Amino acid sequence: MGLQFMDIFKEWASQYDETVNGHDEQYKEVFAGYDAMLDAVVEQLDGRVMEFGVGTGNLSARILKRHDMIAIEPSTEMREVAVQKLGIDVKTGDFLNYPTDQPVDSIVSSYAFHHLTDEEKRQAIESYVNDLNSPRFVLLDTMFESVETRAEIINWATENGFSDLVEDLNREFYPYTETIRSILEDNGYSVQMEQKNKFVWLVVATKHTGGTQS
Repeated sequence: MGLQFMDIFKEWASQYDETVNGHDEQYKEVFAGYDAMLDAVVEQLDGRVMEFGVGTGNLSARILKRHDMIAIEPSTEMREVAVQKLGIDVKTGDFLNYPTDQPVDSIVSSYAFHHLTDEEKRQAIESYVNDLNSPRFVLLDTMFESVETRAEIINWATENGFSDLVEDLNREFYPYTETIRSILEDNGYSVQMEQKNKFVWLVVATKHTGGTQS
């Protein structure tokens, strides 16, 4: 899963928390409303939770106040920060490599699912259905509504001189909203989506037996 980004995770580990708290001008819009968004994610979780891409543990810290959880992170450097912050075991793994012997009620990820290609995203969701049978999947991540929206965002970042952000937007696998919706609906989830800032969407997918809902 996105292991080509491991060197980037290593670089981000020491600065991630400062960035999400608004200390890097390039990423202020990406993380605008960060705390409120994480709180909104936790509100959507039920029962036992498996979190993929724990990073430095900001969402995990909120989850642990209300839920039992399994934390998974591929980056050694990120994992070390999270373990120190959370005081729990953070398992080595990724979106496609994880423990399957412990059922969970909710699967969640924030600011990480874009490290998968669209095909890997589909594989991941299919594997969760087959291996974990979780009725709830909650995703917080950068997405684009259209090719035009993506181009507008990249142009905006370019005009503002945000070269690192432009590099990220061109390198990583940020999905289109309808791609995410399609993958989830194809796997039996009903999907609700809400844009939270210029970049980020909250996706709440729930298993159902009838038709889909918007």
